[in-house]
Amino acid sequence: MTKAAIYARQSEDVAEGIGRQSGRCAALIEARGWTLINTYEDNDTSAAKRRGPGTAWHQMLNDLRSGAADVVVAVDLDRLLRSTRDLIEITDTGARVLTVDGEIDLTTADGEFRATMLAGIARFEVRRKSERQKRANESRATSGRPVPGRRRYGYETDGTTPRESEALIVRRLFAHVAGGGSLRSAVQWLHSEGVSPAPGKEWSLRRVKDILINPHYAGRIRHLGEEIESAQVVPIVTSELSAEVTAILKDPSRRTSPGTKPRHLVSGLANCGVCGAPLFYMRTYLCRKSAAHTSITKPKLEGVVRDEIAKAFISGGPSLFPASPTGGNVAALLAAHEKNAAAVALTLADRDEGLVPPNVARARLLELKAARDIIERDLERARTEKGAASALLEIAQGLLVKREVSMTEFSEMKATVLEKFDALDIDRQREILRALLYVEVRPGRDISRVWIEHKLATHLNPDAIALVDADYYVD
Repeated sequence: MTKAAIYARQSEDVAEGIGRQSGRCAALIEARGWTLINTYEDNDTSAAKRRGPGTAWHQMLNDLRSGAADVVVAVDLDRLLRSTRDLIEITDTGARVLTVDGEIDLTTADGEFRATMLAGIARFEVRRKSERQKRANESRATSGRPVPGRRRYGYETDGTTPRESEALIVRRLFAHVAGGGSLRSAVQWLHSEGVSPAPGKEWSLRRVKDILINPHYAGRIRHLGEEIESAQVVPIVTSELSAEVTAILKDPSRRTSPGTKPRHLVSGLANCGVCGAPLFYMRTYLCRKSAAHTSITKPKLEGVVRDEIAKAFISGGPSLFPASPTGGNVAALLAAHEKNAAAVALTLADRDEGLVPPNVARARLLELKAARDIIERDLERARTEKGAASALLEIAQGLLVKREVSMTEFSEMKATVLEKFDALDIDRQREILRALLYVEVRPGRDISRVWIEHKLATHLNPDAIALVDADYYVD
């Protein structure tokens, strides 16, 4: 009894294509009176590349070595192999090969010679096609035209014309991250708003990041590791915005694995009034160094904090936070940080090679460290400001700015502010708290032990000593 196996492969996932291959092979096996042992199918798989573990080809070779089948049947030889390397691998198994258009017996010298010639021709066709493709890509890159492929999100199939319904989403994503939003929160609103991920399968952190660091959206194309300005691609965002977002996402100090997502508004953002350590929520807010230092219930602490946030917005309005953060341009600061690191490396190399005396190198390194400390301080400030800027302005937009308000007015405006505040994700809420307030909880029982200092609405600080002001607050 002759045991036969079918191998079918296609380079692109075309509906019913691979099924037709297997059907034709099965008909031939039945006509020969052989027994079909197994069918191996590699869909959306190129034979011009190495087919390693995880592919049907790799599994078939392992089965053939154990004697699972005597003959491998394929529609054509180029469906089975495209190189002499593949030929040697299947020859070493000792199995014969039968194609629908003619049998090749790899157990004989004549059959192996014929197969070698056919494999060489197939390899020649692959190489020639690759060379033609490279020349075509060179021509496209020179003229600023993108390389064809799967439709890019935000563009039509030509890769140059924006699809406006998707371009709006792309602009929102860039603005979101430039304004301090995280990739995680971007994915959340894409899912919550039911934004279609087509032509991709789903929205993920990886996909959103790939969109945001792709120069194509700023009217540039990548070719051989370089970015080329294109007169053909219509940009969806400006080059300046693209550069800023790319710098933010490639910032090496940016936390890409933030760990446990914070669930409590003030956790880690308020300090112990005894030792200065941060307070964390563990059924109640308390000092981790010693629960005897200070503790306070969540409703009490978060209630005071939320009131102070509302008070800052109501008295500050849209002017509370500048439209352009004062912390500086993140891209420029990162470039300065890289330049500083390069100068440190050069100074160390000169010292190690004896080009400068150790005392001179030390003085230079101290200067660079002082400069680096300033850069890192400005970077931290810029990140914090960016994290809160857009959310602050969004909440403050349209609020009436008054230094003094009636109890009724305050009650209505407070409800408006906190409704907008509660609509934000916890990350943005905490960024706003971090930007607006310094919070300290001192020992005692009275609510006035919660000491709050306003960072931006500084005109409120004299009143912050007495946190519960009956003339201002409405419970």
